[in-house]
Formats: sequence, C-alpha cells, structure tokens
Amino acid sequence: MKLSPLAFIACCLLGGLTQAAEALHPRLTDSGKVLLDESFSGTAIVKPWEPGGRAGAFSIVDGALQGVCSPDDHHGPAIGVPLTGRNFSISFRFKYAKPGYFLFLLDGESQFGGAAHLLRVSLAPTQLAIQQDRGEPASHIAQGKEKREADKSGRVLPALTKEQLADPKFYRVEKLAAQPMKVADGQWHQVFIEQNGNDVLVQLDALPPLSAKGTVLDAPKSRIVFLVGASGTVLLDDVKVWENALSSKASAGSVK
Repeated sequence: MKLSPLAFIACCLLGGLTQAAEALHPRLTDSGKVLLDESFSGTAIVKPWEPGGRAGAFSIVDGALQGVCSPDDHHGPAIGVPLTGRNFSISFRFKYAKPGYFLFLLDGESQFGGAAHLLRVSLAPTQLAIQQDRGEPASHIAQGKEKREADKSGRVLPALTKEQLADPKFYRVEKLAAQPMKVADGQWHQVFIEQNGNDVLVQLDALPPLSAKGTVLDAPKSRIVFLVGASGTVLLDDVKVWENALSSKASAGSVK
C-alpha cells in the first residue's frame, strides 16, 4: 500500500518514537521488586510524595506533577519519596514547560556521616550530567549558610582553594560524566537511570547511554528526590522505581 506524504512522515515519526522507547530498557542491571509506580492520576499530591520548599510549588496539572521555581528562589523546591534499598533503577518522563533546571537526586547514608545526597542526575536544558556529593554534611550546611548570606549582601564567593579540595571532609559536588542534549523544547522526554554499587548508567530518549563510576554511591539508600530550579517549570510523570541487581551480561564500562 502506497502512503501519502503526510502518512509517511507520521509513520517515520512514530517509528522514531518507538525506537526511542524500546531503547530504554535495563542494560546494566536486572530489575527486581517494584518499589514505586506513580502516574499522578489523582487531583492532589498524596503520600508517599513529600513536597518541600515553598508552599504551592508542586501541583497536579493535566495528569502530571508540575513543579514551579519562583524567580527569587535560589535553591528551588524539591519533592521526594522515602525508599529503602541499596541499588535502584528509576524510570520517568519529564517536560520543560518553562526552561530552567531539573535535577534527580538519590539520597542515602554518607560515608562521611549522616544522610546526604549521594547521586545527582542533572537534566539541564543543554546538558545531561552524572554527579556525586562528597564531604561531611556539616560542611554542606555551613557552605549553604555562607552562600545565602552572600546572596543577601550581593557578594560573590571566592573560588575553592586547593586546600579545601584536598580536604576529604570539605563538601563538594563532583561531575563524573556529561554529554550535550537539547530538552527545552516543550516535549516529553524519557529517562532511565540504573545505579548498582558505584556504577551508574543513564539513558535519555535515543541518545547514547551515559555511564559513570562513583566512589560514594555503594551505600544504603533512603529517598529519591526531584528538584526544580533556575526559575523553571517542569512536568513529571510515570515515575517507576525498582530494586535491582547487577546483570551478568553487562557492566557500566561495557554498555553501549
């Protein structure tokens, strides 16, 4: 059967979307028990979701979770779900309704003491990045206080010194891997994150998988978190989390 030009284009687009969707399957791990499966089909945010930051920053809009960062909010609102486990796979869709900043965080027991952000997957409009947090929670709190005071007074904080970076207790966010992307197009994008021990693999749409190896990620986890920043508005949907185990057929360094 011969297709019209418009039908041919539609089939090509559908085929491309199907290929992108089919690409987002576990590559590093074998998924186990489902810990969370959320489609935001209700009219209000309910447990186990726990919004933080400014009141009203998160709401249900057209069957998705919407997060809005106010222009004067220097941190940005966050919303999370308590989860217990060690190795997780996380799948979700997101869309920038207004360009800004979007971040996924995996929290757990810090080797430096206390609970902390361990893994960050940054979904900025033009870059996908895998990051890890290192350093003592007390240092993180102290730096946050210093930054807030600097913002109020209009001061610019000095660059980190060699001595600070050489101190393992000094808090810092380390970029482990990154690649360019373009997601501030008002379209839905699919993400699949696998964390097993210190290995991380992130898939976004049909882009090549991005892998990294951290040093602080192999620890008991306690929460997943989504954060909206930089005056952005982000929609989130179809969030699913599994326990997992390392696949016998793949490793973070060999996935293609």
